[in-house]
Amino acid sequence: MDVPPPTRDHLISEIQERFPGWGVWHSDAHRWWAFRTAFAPLTIGQLRAGCRLIVQADTHTELCAAIRAEIEYARRAA
Repeated sequence: MDVPPPTRDHLISEIQERFPGWGVWHSDAHRWWAFRTAFAPLTIGQLRAGCRLIVQADTHTELCAAIRAEIEYARRAA
């Protein structure tokens, strides 16, 4: 039995559950975007160190990798 691929809304929910403090959307240009929410704000030091408020990617898998990288970068910059 074939299982249909996950819907865009399902993928967005899955990413947001996996990464609390990040909101996700998929643009009309077919890019994936994530932004930090008030749940996970950056400090001034983290911003000065180059931590980003928004990341983007071509696929949801690449977006997850970008979010993980930003979380790690912010942890090191704290």
